[in-house]
Amino acid sequence: MTAPLGIVATIAEILFGVLLLVGWHTRAAALLGGLLLLTFGTAMTIALGIKAPLNFAVLTGVGGAFVLANCESLPFSVDELLSRRTADPFAQRVHEG
Repeated sequence: MTAPLGIVATIAEILFGVLLLVGWHTRAAALLGGLLLLTFGTAMTIALGIKAPLNFAVLTGVGGAFVLANCESLPFSVDELLSRRTADPFAQRVHEG
């Protein structure tokens, strides 16, 4: 069961990282990435002690992910670009006709 879970975790890490870099579904990717990091940090603490997640700054990553998930605006993201496009009535008229 270790190998399939390792593959799933690796795919999730890559997916959340790419989504965060691109800025698409940023809040959901940050929240899920934070939960994934929290799971890793908990497993590291149980297996290796509290020093291991502190050495690798896992808890800092968890905090950063949760802060990003709670941001009101994300100015350099695809999400923001799409929300501006749908909120701008002039842009809608240009695309319609």
